[in-house]
Amino acid sequence: MEMFDEIAEVHVSPDGTVEATLVDDAAQEMENAVTEMARAWQNFRNAEAEGSSAVHGYRWWRAMMWLSCAENRLKEAFCGRDRSPRSVAMYHRWRMSVLGRKGHSRADA
Repeated sequence: MEMFDEIAEVHVSPDGTVEATLVDDAAQEMENAVTEMARAWQNFRNAEAEGSSAVHGYRWWRAMMWLSCAENRLKEAFCGRDRSPRSVAMYHRWRMSVLGRKGHSRADA
């Protein structure tokens, strides 16, 4: 069984009742989101902008916009409505592996 063959959406009410449903076509959505993210990341890297953001051209800003949209789509496919720090950390590590980067994303000072 693949990791994203079945994705359940779980809602817990304040009174403690739990409602779980399967999300339709979750595997296809995840595949599409990963493909879009990889394409957007490549386009952003190929924009080759250096210096302050004020000097970036339209191509760089457009690539950054599409990267942001792809990031949101991928996070939604991976985490759903769960935005707990643990889930976001798991997503971040997984996303870095999808993009071919290992380790933490940090600026070297």
